[in-house]
Amino acid sequence: MRRTRRHLELAAIISAIALVATACGDGEEGAVTTTQAAVDETPSDGVEGQLVIGTLAPVTGDLAFLGPPEVAGARLAVADINAAGGVLGADVVLHEGDSGDTNQDIANPEVDRLLALEVDAIIGAASSAVSKLVIDKITGNNVIHFSPANTSPDFTTYDDNGLYFRTAPSDLLQGKVLADLVASEGNEIAGVLYRQESYGQGLADSFRDNFESLGGAVDPFIAYAPGTDNFDAEVDQLAGANPDAIVVIGFQESATILVTMHERGVGATSATNVYGVDGNIGGIGSELSDPSIISGMRGTEPSVNLTAITDFTDRLDGAYEGGLDGVFAYGAETYDAIVIVALAALVAGSNNPVDIGAQINDVTRGGTKCTSFTECKDIIEGGGDPDYDGVGGPYEFVDAGEPAAASFRIATYSGGDRPDSALDEYVFAGG
Repeated sequence: MRRTRRHLELAAIISAIALVATACGDGEEGAVTTTQAAVDETPSDGVEGQLVIGTLAPVTGDLAFLGPPEVAGARLAVADINAAGGVLGADVVLHEGDSGDTNQDIANPEVDRLLALEVDAIIGAASSAVSKLVIDKITGNNVIHFSPANTSPDFTTYDDNGLYFRTAPSDLLQGKVLADLVASEGNEIAGVLYRQESYGQGLADSFRDNFESLGGAVDPFIAYAPGTDNFDAEVDQLAGANPDAIVVIGFQESATILVTMHERGVGATSATNVYGVDGNIGGIGSELSDPSIISGMRGTEPSVNLTAITDFTDRLDGAYEGGLDGVFAYGAETYDAIVIVALAALVAGSNNPVDIGAQINDVTRGGTKCTSFTECKDIIEGGGDPDYDGVGGPYEFVDAGEPAAASFRIATYSGGDRPDSALDEYVFAGG
């Protein structure tokens, strides 16, 4: 049986957090300043029934550009929850971890460390392939596995003991949004170059199915192995096929692909239209010595309309040392994942992960709408049922533990090292 007595240090929550409440706010809308301090993970007496959260963010690896907003989202969520009185009469504890990527042996030992700290939920990983490496270990230990960024369709039907959840939508939705975008811009033939693992394969298949259903053709359809660092052959094949558009589905290695495409005359500044996805569109420009070579590149990523949540993104930026440099992808989804777990714990009246997992879907659907932890907590304490829409929602989880629909950002590069926010478009897509 899982113990509820925690032997954890309270100093590991967040060091030196200052909360300043606004005059008309509930405490969650104030500025947050965090100073990262060394975390002493030496076991010590904790609090009975205390909710303990671990993170598995991409601090290193091919998705490291997504690490800062996810780290900030987790810190901000815990700060807001604790400012509102915590969960079950105690502050929530946060232990941060690094997921690395599939080319490194980081995620498994990090999960072992978090499990030894008796976390109730692990938030992460960002990479679907990394989550597949650890999902059985996490859920097999009756701990909640909750990703803010996994998009592989495989997780919808995965045997997870009812303990896997995600605030990111399945790529069945992103593939449709991407296909609609490529087709709407007059492209009849699209070449696809994709990373051959669960994320890349699932999104590539979804794009192809949807693009073909719109009357388009996909040729060529090329996979590459993670860890590949030379793409001459693949890009030569793309150039030889002369498609109207090229879709690049990858992570950090997309920078090498895009440079090679530019050198072969099929880059974003050529007659070929170039598209990216959530694994690269948000930060790939900063990986290039000359980001102007991808001017005109467009792409999709799950995202709420950032112009509608500037108060949140300002606070998110302040929750990470050095700021986020305009990259907010999956920060809101990370924040919301932790709030959803906390609300489910309140409804369950327990920090037992199995009890919490049984309530997660329902706190996102069917009750009284609420958009903050404090507001939803008041509903629960008043005997009502919350329907948490959150910062990145609405979510309306289906029984598989994922959103029924989601908002997507269509981002465009115009010469700088980040997408031009003035050109952002947003669409909402459902299954």
